[in-house]
Amino acid sequence: MKWIETKTILQLGLPSGIQMVVIYAGMTVILSLVNSLGESAVAGFGAAQRLDSIILLPAMALGTAVNAMAAQNIGAQKWGRVSQISKIGVIYNLAIMSAIAAVLFVCAEPLVKLFVRDQDSVSFGTSYLKTIACFYPFIGLNFILNGIVRGAGAMFQILVLNIISLWILRVPLAYWATSLYGDSGVALGIGLSFFISCLFSIAYYRWGGWKDKKLFS
Repeated sequence: MKWIETKTILQLGLPSGIQMVVIYAGMTVILSLVNSLGESAVAGFGAAQRLDSIILLPAMALGTAVNAMAAQNIGAQKWGRVSQISKIGVIYNLAIMSAIAAVLFVCAEPLVKLFVRDQDSVSFGTSYLKTIACFYPFIGLNFILNGIVRGAGAMFQILVLNIISLWILRVPLAYWATSLYGDSGVALGIGLSFFISCLFSIAYYRWGGWKDKKLFS
């Protein structure tokens, strides 16, 4: 294998690996915050997270599809198609995630009760899901826009965006909101971080230098 190919693999792979460390470390800190709120909060948060992992699958799938389609057209220098893929991906995301958010807002309590029965835990999980549901479209937008940027090979830039999202926004905002609003502040802080990080993703997509990224020189 030539050095240029090895270098490219490392440039793409290392930021991706570090990104997973950043994500799971951030989740651990958030869980530590929830632990400080008591057993009911932990149980309710756990139930909500199980549902969260299922609910986000459509957004993740759209992000993966957009990533593959964008990468092919970026390689062919067909920027008109890349723009079209972005627009369609955003429209699909907003439609699907808004519909899911509406259903979740209405059905949060019975869904949480699939996993826990303690009333305090159910109350925490229900409140968490109803709050976070309002921010699902912004989470989906992150998947779409970051998927496009990944297609250009800008993995380090995505790592930076994730560090901003988790360590500069999500963790501090979750602690700040919890200090002000108690248990309900966890979801509010996390949701606000999704919204603000979405703005960062939009800004980088519009004005960042990802279109100039060269994998092989």
